[in-house]
Amino acid sequence: MLILFKKKKSTLATIIVLSLIGTLGFKDTGIFVKEFVAIGRDGSEMSFKAEESANILREGSKDFIVEKNLREYPIPKDAVLRTEKKSNQYIVKAENTQLMDKPNDKIIKILNVGDKVLLEDNQGEYGIFNTEDGIKGYILLENLDEGKEEVFTIGTVIMDKTLKGEKNTYYVLAKGETVLIKDFKNEKFIIVNENGDEFQAAKDYISLKNSRPSVSRLVLSRRTSTISSIVQNAHKVLGKPYVRGDTGRKGYDCSGLTYSLYNNELGINIDRSSAGQSKNGNYVNKSELIPGDLVFFNTTGKGISHVGLYIGDGNMIHASSRQKKVIITSIDANYYRKRYVTARRIIK
Repeated sequence: MLILFKKKKSTLATIIVLSLIGTLGFKDTGIFVKEFVAIGRDGSEMSFKAEESANILREGSKDFIVEKNLREYPIPKDAVLRTEKKSNQYIVKAENTQLMDKPNDKIIKILNVGDKVLLEDNQGEYGIFNTEDGIKGYILLENLDEGKEEVFTIGTVIMDKTLKGEKNTYYVLAKGETVLIKDFKNEKFIIVNENGDEFQAAKDYISLKNSRPSVSRLVLSRRTSTISSIVQNAHKVLGKPYVRGDTGRKGYDCSGLTYSLYNNELGINIDRSSAGQSKNGNYVNKSELIPGDLVFFNTTGKGISHVGLYIGDGNMIHASSRQKKVIITSIDANYYRKRYVTARRIIK
């Protein structure tokens, strides 16, 4: 009898939990970005794998509460990436769906499949909704699909990198700046710029510790957008000829290239000569370079005579008189390492 009683009690508890989850639904969905072993409130232990789907019930200041096998587990925010957020918007899925003034009462309007309505309150089988044309009424919930909206997670960059996307697009990760993360696949974050272009970033480049959600791509910092823009514009002129004294009409000399990228493309005024540019902006140590910085060299033995645009990973884009064109070169290549003088940060 005792065993039977325990079975009934366990079954009842399961039914209650299932009912609650069925009634309340999951708030958001996400994906694990690393393996994690969680301890539930009842002391139960649960293992989660990287790239496993996460059913997020609610959010705390430092963690998410995730459901698995009808139990709740606290998961730190740096272990889970939120990818979809529950929305108050619902979509009509049944023909002749009725908008009523009261449940099962007078019909105000017949809704079409695909119509969108906003939930104001949930009352059992029915919800109070507002239509797109501003009419309020009751709708049977079984006639609707629950809406979810794509959500981005705002992460923090912890390593400087230049990422290449499709169609020759570039995105600069600058340490300390924020990025919008859309998804996590094959051990890499999928991040987006303000135009919706996607880029893959190794998970070691970005921290989720102080992450927060955003449904807009417009929250990217102006600095991140500016740095990415100048690096992308620099890549576009690779292979253009070296032309002494030119700023882009037929080609570029070294300072003509950086002058054009800053003055003509971004509207940021810098001097025309490499010596003059070495006094613009702020000094930056070589070990603290980020993409967009200008790097200067003494190639004549008479002072600063060459400049390039640092693009990350120890590389610069510059107009080379030796190679007769715009190229990518390591600033630690033997020739340039010996002639390196200083660097300046123009984008603040």
